Amino acid sequence: MSKKFFVKLLIGLAWLAAAVLWLLSVVLPDTFGFFNLNWAIAVIAGTSGLALLLGGLFTGKTGILKKLNIFLGAALIVIAGVSVAFALALPESYVWPVIAVVLTAAGLLSLFATGGKKWDEGDNERMGYKDYRTRKAEEEARRAEEEKDEE
Repeated sequence: MSKKFFVKLLIGLAWLAAAVLWLLSVVLPDTFGFFNLNWAIAVIAGTSGLALLLGGLFTGKTGILKKLNIFLGAALIVIAGVSVAFALALPESYVWPVIAVVLTAAGLLSLFATGGKKWDEGDNERMGYKDYRTRKAEEEARRAEEEKDEE
């Protein structure tokens, strides 16, 4: 099973689980009456965020795409955290620290996922790189040396 398929399957299963639990809260209000729209958003956003976060960490994409997946996953986890806070009627003072912790963790995870490499790091940043003019000059010198040896 590919990693992309796994991420999509996990997100689809989260939507299905939220829809089934929401239906059960309407059909069986005494058993599943606690489940409301805030919990549905928390389930969908939390699972989708975790799937994108893990997908960003473990796929072989370029650095910018990894970081995009990680930060999108972190944003969804923040949405899930806010939804849980509203579902449990927690004080609003918890919301900003949760957002700060999740975004900071996402920044650190993106650093580890990309290995600290820049997405636009070119060959000319590497040791021993020779630009076009240097390579041409060396080639001309080698040709001149070969012509000299042939004479």
